[in-house]
Amino acid sequence: MHLLVSVFVLLYTVPASVNAFSSAPVIVPEVHPAHVIKITQLVQAALGDEGDASNNRYAFARDAVTNFQENDESPPSNELVYGELSVEVLATILDAVGVQENDVFLDIGSGDGALVLGASLLYADTTNNGDDASDGGNAMKMCYGVDIVPGLVERSRSHHDNLHRILQDNESFLHQSQANIELLLGDIHQRDSQLEKILDETTIAVCFATTWSADNSVGTSLQGRKLPKLSKALSRGLSSGCRVVIIDGKLDEEDGFQWMGDLRIFCPDTAPYSVATLYHKQ
Repeated sequence: MHLLVSVFVLLYTVPASVNAFSSAPVIVPEVHPAHVIKITQLVQAALGDEGDASNNRYAFARDAVTNFQENDESPPSNELVYGELSVEVLATILDAVGVQENDVFLDIGSGDGALVLGASLLYADTTNNGDDASDGGNAMKMCYGVDIVPGLVERSRSHHDNLHRILQDNESFLHQSQANIELLLGDIHQRDSQLEKILDETTIAVCFATTWSADNSVGTSLQGRKLPKLSKALSRGLSSGCRVVIIDGKLDEEDGFQWMGDLRIFCPDTAPYSVATLYHKQ
């Protein structure tokens, strides 16, 4: 896999005046490192990331974006920049957020589907030592991915099929406990009824904001960019209580997003580092 992280620095802080999660359900235990490694390997296999294959896959994903941009109705080329986080990064982000039973995960701009596949397995019930348990539970109730690029949605669905076959053949416990997955074509700014429903039921939304590189952003600093169009779109669609994580972008508190903390992640694509900002939808 195209690994994007080597070191994490946790900056997560909660303002003293905020007690937003005081009545929230109990947070499930953090993912055991051995389980993260196992899920990373399974997702790599589903994506076909072996040896130099990850570099080729990354190039093909960017080609899918380029082909889409040849359509006159597509967003300008400088608005679509393919970026991808690793399963390791996702696990760290979700543990910082605090996953709860029956959470519904949404990756906005899901690309090849890596984070959706990872999220569907990271919180499958495991013992304290990282080995598989026997009851087939999963804190994640459902995992969605949405992308505006048809080629990427096709690729992500193929990777989902690959993972299904791998789990069915080799990982009977994880096959039983994997959260359901749906990968769909859609535009977060021009939502149909299906995407409206998904946004309404989402409890954790993640967006790696390389997608909004121009027009949708204000400011030139990668970590400090404000994303007014995305902020308003998510404000209209997400339900109160949803936890929203934006990597390298900022939402507007006037749209009902309360800042809860920052998580610094080091990734080569956005050197020297990226910042995942956590918001609570009021």
